[in-house]
Amino acid sequence: MADNADTDRIKVEAAKLTIGMYVVELDRPWTDTTFLFQGFRIRQQQEIRLLQEVCSYAWVDARRSIGVGDQLAENIAHPNSLQPVIAKVDFNLEINQAAPVWHSAREESLRILQAVKLGQELDVSAVKAVIKECVDSILRNPAAMLWLARIKNSDEYTAEHSLRVSILSIALAKELGLPTYQLEQIGVCGMLHDVGKIKVPNEILNKPGALTVDELRIMQSHADEGRKLLMSNQQITPATVDVAYSHHERLDGKGYPRGLVASKIPYFAKIIAVADSYDAINSDRVYSKGKSSLEALRILLDATESHFDEAIVGCFIRMVGIYPPGEIVELSNGDVGIIIGCPPGNKLKPRILRVLDAQKQPCKESVIDLASAARDPSGKPYRIQEVHSSGAFGVHIDTYRSKGLIIPTHL
Repeated sequence: MADNADTDRIKVEAAKLTIGMYVVELDRPWTDTTFLFQGFRIRQQQEIRLLQEVCSYAWVDARRSIGVGDQLAENIAHPNSLQPVIAKVDFNLEINQAAPVWHSAREESLRILQAVKLGQELDVSAVKAVIKECVDSILRNPAAMLWLARIKNSDEYTAEHSLRVSILSIALAKELGLPTYQLEQIGVCGMLHDVGKIKVPNEILNKPGALTVDELRIMQSHADEGRKLLMSNQQITPATVDVAYSHHERLDGKGYPRGLVASKIPYFAKIIAVADSYDAINSDRVYSKGKSSLEALRILLDATESHFDEAIVGCFIRMVGIYPPGEIVELSNGDVGIIIGCPPGNKLKPRILRVLDAQKQPCKESVIDLASAARDPSGKPYRIQEVHSSGAFGVHIDTYRSKGLIIPTHL
């Protein structure tokens, strides 16, 4: 993740907006305007006039703006033109704050499903409260929450999946340049996107084999069921209903339940779809073994333009990284280790905590730094042979984290 993401967001007077600037935030909610897209590059004078009619200031992403360097430099020269920079907190400090937040959010996710099962009304204020805490943690240091989202040791798949999608979506939305209040909105969307699955029988949700045509129809009905459940609650925003209804739509119009084409799919639903699919691919299910993060990212990339928005997937890949902390790797000599981080300038050469020897037996833990051209006992340079998901070879990352042996670095 780019450490300068906050300083790339520049406050610009509406009168000084020009074609080529990428607007990511206004001084009022997007819903108070006629703009369809929450973040866009200015292409026409008409768009500038519309912006000037509804706001006094806008925030522009310098990285995604084209041909406007001089104008943005003028704004950077004035301290008041910059968005306040939120100081990043050290991972080890933030993980201590993030862990109880994560557990509270997990409990809330379980309560949501239980309430729906019993026909009770959702406590939306409680959901918003825990999501706000998650957003606050991600703004301080996203690595802590993303690390916790990798720990999967419960049978409560639907609840934990919804929370992980929420965390991934918040971090992705931050990376995409969405403002804080929208991070909270998309976090709630992620938490509630699959609530309709409570109406799908467990024997279909957890069926080991392929679904029949009728079973598939019932499974896919969770999008419409989620919409109905959420629409009945007056505290739920239209965006949350839209995401529950639309997160299985595809850009090519072959998704469900409505077969929407790309331009008709809500932007939040496009973000949630990427996080939702990544976590589903990366997680163990009754009917399939979870794939490694690397394989999950490859599947997402292969499905851009048919299923997923290419820009969102590209941003997600940059955020997660090819070798994210927590992945289990088998090295060229057979040793097994856990990725604990990558140097900022070399994302292909991670640091690895070696936990099993070449015979896959526990050994004295030691750190192997691939960026320093570390060599195995035979004198050959270590290489990553294969990437596995957590739990491979009986290695569970939380066991090592709880012992203080894993301290992710350079995140």
